[in-house]
Amino acid sequence: SQRSDVKDYARRIISESQTSQQTLMASLSNDQRKIARPSTRLSAERASMLKMLRSTPRGSFDNLYLTQSAQVQQGNWATYKGYAEDGADQSLKQVAGNGVPIIEQQLQQGSALLPSSLSAN
Repeated sequence: SQRSDVKDYARRIISESQTSQQTLMASLSNDQRKIARPSTRLSAERASMLKMLRSTPRGSFDNLYLTQSAQVQQGNWATYKGYAEDGADQSLKQVAGNGVPIIEQQLQQGSALLPSSLSAN
């Protein structure tokens, strides 16, 4: 990144994602059940996104990163929101419900960093 505000945003996203992942992993097992941990491998789509970031010109990196971040967060929001409303496991519903406002805040903050011509899309 070339911009300090984007760097700060990325650091915050990483930190919040790590905390969220730790909370989720801790919620996968309790006295009544044990749920298998999800894979840590990147999907083909996410690997492609990283490849694009690595190959993009420096001057375009920030906007591409913010755009990709918004796409990922929209998917995360839909997953968390859906499970918070309709999930079967109460512990995981709580994790999802607690994550929804965090993701919404990330989306708002990221959108505010994009040039207005890009954030309108």
